[in-house]
Amino acid sequence: MVDGASPDRVAVMAAIRRLPRPQAETVALHYIADLPVVDIAATLGVSQGTVKSRLSRGRAALGSLLADDLTKAGA
Repeated sequence: MVDGASPDRVAVMAAIRRLPRPQAETVALHYIADLPVVDIAATLGVSQGTVKSRLSRGRAALGSLLADDLTKAGA
């Protein structure tokens, strides 16, 4: 584990890396780099609607990945 990184942060970062690349980039830019949707769209060269879709799908996938990890850890 990285010094100063909580186990939860490590788990979220690992889950982000498991997302499809477009979703992972979008989620990282929004939640880690704290960029607004309009800036992410400009950076990635996609529409704001695409950014919003990727964020929505990325959040759903992260929820599933993290829930699976919790289930495995508790087993």
